[in-house]
Amino acid sequence: MERISFFFVLCHYESAWSIIGKRLGKDFLFLPQIVENDSLSIPPMLFYNKTISKEGTVLELYNKRMIQILELLTQNRKVLSSDQIALSIGVSSRTIRNDIKELNGILHAHGATILSEAGSGYYLNTEQPEAFTELMDQLHAEEEKDADTIIPSDPRDRAAYIMQHLLKNTLRNEEIIDPNDLADEVFVSMSTLKKDIRQIDKMLERFSLKVGISTKKGVHIIGSEANIRYCISEFIFKHNDARASRETGFFDDIVSEELFSQLHEILLETMKKYDMRLTDIAFKNLIVHIVIILKRSFHERRVDYEEAEIRQLESHMEFAAAKEVLAVIYHKLHIDITDEVYYLTQHLISSKKFLTTNFTDENEEYEFKKEIQAILYRIREDTNVDLSDDTQLINGLAVHLSVAVQRLRFHMNIRNDFLDYMKNNYPFAFELAVKASEIVEHVFSIKTNENEIGLLAIHFGAALERKGLNEKQKIFEAVIVCASGMATAMLMKERVKQFFQNRIHIVKTCPLYEVTQALIDSVDLVLTSVPVEAFHSEKILQTQLLLDDRDVRNIETFMTHHHEDSGYFKEIFREDLYFTNLKLKTRDEVLHYITDAMIEKGYMKEENKQSVFKREAMATTELGSMVAMPHSLENDMLEASVSVTILDKPIVWDQEKVQVVLLLNIPKSKYGMWEDVFKTLYKYLIRDFSVRRLAKGCTYEEFIRDLEYQRQGKE
Repeated sequence: MERISFFFVLCHYESAWSIIGKRLGKDFLFLPQIVENDSLSIPPMLFYNKTISKEGTVLELYNKRMIQILELLTQNRKVLSSDQIALSIGVSSRTIRNDIKELNGILHAHGATILSEAGSGYYLNTEQPEAFTELMDQLHAEEEKDADTIIPSDPRDRAAYIMQHLLKNTLRNEEIIDPNDLADEVFVSMSTLKKDIRQIDKMLERFSLKVGISTKKGVHIIGSEANIRYCISEFIFKHNDARASRETGFFDDIVSEELFSQLHEILLETMKKYDMRLTDIAFKNLIVHIVIILKRSFHERRVDYEEAEIRQLESHMEFAAAKEVLAVIYHKLHIDITDEVYYLTQHLISSKKFLTTNFTDENEEYEFKKEIQAILYRIREDTNVDLSDDTQLINGLAVHLSVAVQRLRFHMNIRNDFLDYMKNNYPFAFELAVKASEIVEHVFSIKTNENEIGLLAIHFGAALERKGLNEKQKIFEAVIVCASGMATAMLMKERVKQFFQNRIHIVKTCPLYEVTQALIDSVDLVLTSVPVEAFHSEKILQTQLLLDDRDVRNIETFMTHHHEDSGYFKEIFREDLYFTNLKLKTRDEVLHYITDAMIEKGYMKEENKQSVFKREAMATTELGSMVAMPHSLENDMLEASVSVTILDKPIVWDQEKVQVVLLLNIPKSKYGMWEDVFKTLYKYLIRDFSVRRLAKGCTYEEFIRDLEYQRQGKE
């Protein structure tokens, strides 16, 4: 079958001047975009790659925004309005509606449709799951393949693109880029490029780096070698490129696949020889660092060490392993980087997985005993949670700190795939980790980071689970009724397990004639593929045998409706702390305004205010979807209070835009409510996309009502 390929790149009219007359290939066509401007924010450039058969079926498509829409509808098993989708993606509702029309023309041939429900919104209906999954896999493959070739038009995205370009260039033989060539590459004027570089300088501040730009020396990153390497690896890890695979894109055209394989084999053999235990992620991260060593050595860039640091590194067993790795690289690859032995040693030390004995005697000596005791004392004093008898936690902290302190001393980074999950699902555990990190910073005079805090949070999360202090998720007991025999009932049971995992426990499967009132009363939920006309109960839900998307949504709604009500929101969300339409421009302005207001009204002390700023400096409290939840590290007030601040326009908080700020002022005497308040707010604002509703003028009474309804699961 003959295929005709069309490629379209739509750019902003402002940038069109720089590409008119330029030919990037016979398959590329540049067109100026007429931009809808309902919020003074310019949407990102669109890129279409459609391959069309003679019958007109779209077989391939690449559009980042459309993929986001599909993922959002796939992950949320409920109806989403165009406003909710627009807020999550960052465009107008009209754009979303147009995108959905476009998407439906494509999805039709792949066993899926985006359906609309009058007055509610959109949901995804997958009639052919295998065909739809195949399409999504294809789209993601195209996205990964083309991510590095698409030039963003949004200033923030373009700055990130340029920074990646500069970081990659530090690993190439020629380190300096001509500024005119760079401006042409990203289709902007020189003045716009300089604005982008100022934005990049802000991104590089935490690494003590900046961008140098001149006609003579070109565009290049300026700073110490250790910080440049730290920045490169942090960028790779943050963008999930630490798998040490050339499929990730970062190392494409820099390092060959053959070299990756050789380094993998060399490192694996050495680790086995020295009986070093590494996690898969740590192992792959090491390969990334070795690649960085190899490429930076071409520029004769070296990390300098003090004599005391050298003596310390040479005392470790990992020093011998590092020497061997570099010796084998020299022997097999004929590349001499033996003077990088100290840099590789510190990474081996910081990556290894320790095996230690459990501590059973409180008098037993172990590494970092005093520090761990100080951490547990601080937690008990600040939160009234006593974890000092948890030997498993103590053991875990001792093992973790022995590696983490080394990483932090040498300004090394580590990838943490669980960071966002821990922050959003175990917020109390994360706060305990913040308190622990504060002790570590003070004792060792080092600076922690979010990734390290997130790893500590895993230990505290497990400890809280053992104590039974984490929020327990309700498990619904259910009966499955099926008129077609036990085989179909078991099939339905497997579908329930597939969608709801451990949230629903099937206690019985039975035919219709066995259903009694006593059976209905004994469980939380009755799922039936046939009408149960003899009984009337809200527990009875009739579904399709294989549970379609609507069935899943109905079950989710039922489960949400039957959560227990906390009933205390009016007590902690004070009406005099509900601020709307504030015209503030920076994060610090917002924090000063809120904390000063709380001090004036007697809800907070000056020391609590300082603690809010200190907490924010340790790890950002932005949550995405234009929400931030700042709070203090310690609080000795008598009553809990939460302020709600709605800005007239979004501001950049740390990395994300924020328009709704909730300052949680929860004293140690009431830390038990922390998890509940945080998760309720998270579900209401993030999961249910209620930020737009607040920004449009939600009153205090409406906000409280919405929270209570959300807690109860009411619509």
